[in-house]
Amino acid sequence: MLKTFRWALIWALCILVLCLLPGRALPKWDWFALFDLDKVVHLGMFGALTVLLADAMRKRDAYARYILRAAVLSIAYGVATELLQGMELLGRRTDPGDMVANTVGAVLGSLYVRLRERSGKPIIPIAFLR
Repeated sequence: MLKTFRWALIWALCILVLCLLPGRALPKWDWFALFDLDKVVHLGMFGALTVLLADAMRKRDAYARYILRAAVLSIAYGVATELLQGMELLGRRTDPGDMVANTVGAVLGSLYVRLRERSGKPIIPIAFLR
């Protein structure tokens, strides 16, 4: 079972590392704030996590419940990582806007999975990730 979830677990670990980097370790980019790309990054990270989880769960779960479970797990993980960022030790802060971006990413990821499923295509088009 762990082998099925390997890419989702690897990705979740990458998210955790990126989200829990101390504030002083983050690059200072002025242009980054102009476009607020941070929200797009969060959206992409949690959309990808949902897709990876859904692909892994599809093999075990009947019907479309696996899509909902993948989205709920991604949303919960997104909220948890944001709450962990609020630890004073990291020099960062909890950002409700990031929680919203994480949630939107998870929802978009689940919509992507549903569309791929309906079209009869594999959820993950990259063969080595399946």
